[in-house]
Amino acid sequence: MVDFTAKWVSMAFLAGPLALYSERRYRDLPELPQHASIHALPTLSIIVPARNEAANLQRLLPSLTSISYPGVSELIVVDDNSTDETACIAREHGARVIQLIDLPEGWSGKTYACHQGASVASGEWLLFTDADTIHHPCGPSQAVAYAIANGLDGLSIFFRQITSMGLDGLALLVAFAGLFAGLGTDNAIINGQYILLHRDVYKNSGGFSSVAGESMEDLALGHLLRAEGYQVPLLRSDYAASVQMYTNTTSLWQGLMRLGAGSLRWLGARSLIAALFITGVMTPILALVTAFQLRQKRKWAVASWAVIALSFVPWARRFGSIRLAFLAPLGALVVQVASVWGLIQRLFGRGTRWKGRRV
Repeated sequence: MVDFTAKWVSMAFLAGPLALYSERRYRDLPELPQHASIHALPTLSIIVPARNEAANLQRLLPSLTSISYPGVSELIVVDDNSTDETACIAREHGARVIQLIDLPEGWSGKTYACHQGASVASGEWLLFTDADTIHHPCGPSQAVAYAIANGLDGLSIFFRQITSMGLDGLALLVAFAGLFAGLGTDNAIINGQYILLHRDVYKNSGGFSSVAGESMEDLALGHLLRAEGYQVPLLRSDYAASVQMYTNTTSLWQGLMRLGAGSLRWLGARSLIAALFITGVMTPILALVTAFQLRQKRKWAVASWAVIALSFVPWARRFGSIRLAFLAPLGALVVQVASVWGLIQRLFGRGTRWKGRRV
């Protein structure tokens, strides 16, 4: 029994540095400059797919209607068959509203909404962003300027994640640690919350129509663009925008199920192994701590938990509270259970529920 415990502790001492490495990989992403002299920029279309997003649009749209963009911009909200006041609120804020009724066979809701928005957009650059984001006034102009200055076909941004429940912060810091631990310098990952593409790139690649039925459309689109030779890197920014992905435990559970089941195809072996290692090692540590009353195991339980907690401090800072690091094994358990359950649902053909649909 002691040998079995020691093996898990040894793995914990390996998982700890891997968590530190994953945060370093995040910091290695190019950072979107916050201050740059910008004069005139090409036309920009901002496209927001929205399904029952009335509450989120009340926060998002004021941030988009007040952007400082040195050029012509337009705001398009694609109402994906909402049953709330999504369309009404969008119009109140001056957005052009495209209302969808039926979802064609072979499409996911988001891919169809984004593609329909792109089809009516007039901008030279297209910015696809989610309804649960909030944007800095200078964010879009800095993104377009960076893409042009660096000769890019587009870019995507990973930005500040806002959490409110505690459990969402625990789960996300573990999930992101697993994701970034396996990323190489040649990764094709883009963040669906913020995708900027030149109009010609979108048209020539097929854009969202080429990944129409994918539940993880951003990962699929990133791989498509990379395969066709386009330069669309993932950047990081603490100021360009922020997002609160989950506001209750139901949306958190459904989101983690979707992430776990849908990302297997796209992340690649290195990312999957890293993610499984980080989450897989931490769960048995919980068992060690429950056996804390066994005096001979006490030092192993404390050592394992301490290694993991200290290793997750850099990630926890990004989620607003160092205290989250000390509960990281609990977050790993949530991610594991949700991911496995989502995968089981998919294997049996049931899929996972997202935005009121099966995906």
